[in-house]
Amino acid sequence: MQLVSAEEIHALAPPAALIEALRAAFRAPPQVPSRQVLRLPHSAGERSFLSMPAFGADGAAVVKLVTVVPDNPARQLPAVQGVLVVFDRDGTPAALLDGTAITRARTAAASALASSYLSRADSSHLVVIGTGALAPYMVAAHAAVRPIRRVSVCGRNPGAGASTVAAVRAQLPGVTVAVSDAGSAVAAADIVCCATSSPTPVLMGAWLRPGTLVDLVGGYLPQERESDDEVVRRSRIFVDTFDGALREAGDILEPLARGVLTRERIEGELSDLVCGRVRGRERADEIIVFKSVGTAIEDFAAAQLVLATLRRPPPT
Repeated sequence: MQLVSAEEIHALAPPAALIEALRAAFRAPPQVPSRQVLRLPHSAGERSFLSMPAFGADGAAVVKLVTVVPDNPARQLPAVQGVLVVFDRDGTPAALLDGTAITRARTAAASALASSYLSRADSSHLVVIGTGALAPYMVAAHAAVRPIRRVSVCGRNPGAGASTVAAVRAQLPGVTVAVSDAGSAVAAADIVCCATSSPTPVLMGAWLRPGTLVDLVGGYLPQERESDDEVVRRSRIFVDTFDGALREAGDILEPLARGVLTRERIEGELSDLVCGRVRGRERADEIIVFKSVGTAIEDFAAAQLVLATLRRPPPT
């Protein structure tokens, strides 16, 4: 069985290539059962265990196993960790991939794929709310599809904010990057990406200006929300998958339960956008929300890209 490290994954699946791999996968998706999420109370704090399988038409399969431990950053460990097992079409275990690297890269690529349909083509100012490990990946992916020239980083921890700024500058040296206040930064933003573990809203609808894309990627449990009701009221709504969003996304489920949002207002999922079954951005002044909770479609596409690139014969 081939072992593929995080460093190899990042080298073999850069944002632009991964975004296109996801575009192809959502056009003809593998079979993806609903993922299993187990909440596991523990003496050291609550944690979650996720199992995410996907099966290709040719018999190939991937299964990602993930743990989510929200207080891990205080221990200098990632909040999300995992492994991804790839099986060949004959059922043989073929590779074991770093699941943490796959998750970060494909999460960011999915948001950038959505942005290619939902953000304004001239979007140049990206605001990232959240200073965890995912934040630099989100910036790099969004910059692969839009002409990002300014990045505002917003978070509660000044040290983490400075680290995120340094990481973004290292990836995108021509971009202006600074720590900012969330309210003032969002008021001038073209794209707002929320990548936090906050259970309560960090983004207020009153801050948003017309024409903004809101990218919500942090919350994956029904009781977690990154945006308030006013964001929902002012926006057109799209999701990565209906199955995931309508079971897990607090930013969708909680407003639905209280009548702030109706099911009819959720206009489409990523496959609808990719296949042209629904229209993305129609006017420059629309506020649009894209809410993702992640799907094994993305893991399958990322793993296939990594292994295909890794196994490609060297040029002669």
